[in-house]
Amino acid sequence: MKLLTLISPAFLAASVSASASESASEDPTPVGQLWTASWTSDDLAPYEQSCHTKSTYKASIYKLGEMYPALEDYTANLKMFYSQQLYPGSWAGYDAHGNDRELLKMPLASLPTKMHRWLQTSSTQRHFSVHDDVVFFAPGAIYPLLPLWVNGKGECEGAFAGLEEYANEPRDGAVIGKVDYKKTGEREVEFSVEGLKVQEKEGGRQEL
Repeated sequence: MKLLTLISPAFLAASVSASASESASEDPTPVGQLWTASWTSDDLAPYEQSCHTKSTYKASIYKLGEMYPALEDYTANLKMFYSQQLYPGSWAGYDAHGNDRELLKMPLASLPTKMHRWLQTSSTQRHFSVHDDVVFFAPGAIYPLLPLWVNGKGECEGAFAGLEEYANEPRDGAVIGKVDYKKTGEREVEFSVEGLKVQEKEGGRQEL
């Protein structure tokens, strides 16, 4: 399994600035797929776990082919927005391509504070389209920013404050996590973002 750690500015810039007009065969792996956790509970055996927490959100979900008439007021801007970037993938980074690509819609006020701040300071990002009091994004856009979706409390408040320690596989001192979701209606979904910090046990790697 390939280990990914801190998202460099260069990587983010490259992942969001390329043209979405390339054919499916030429598209690189969606960023959501790159950051989807592939570890299991067995992989955590050599590590102590701390700051294990989960945050849950509700959103509306649409396929790109459903933007009209359901999202008629946003259609023109959304088509322009998504024609200028690579699609980050749906759940687990899967890309169905074309009109079957999925898009989430959330009230801007429902985003966690850390995501609000990230949007305010990341003026060149191309994965979240903000329209007044709502925001649109593909499910795959959650994965590379997973710690910003987790609300740590108490002594764990700072554990998920940034992306520096975030990785897609367990390693000593890393923040890791997973995303789960379930459909709650025809166009409604509830998704949970789970985060935890792992520390290698003394002699833990010798057990492998």
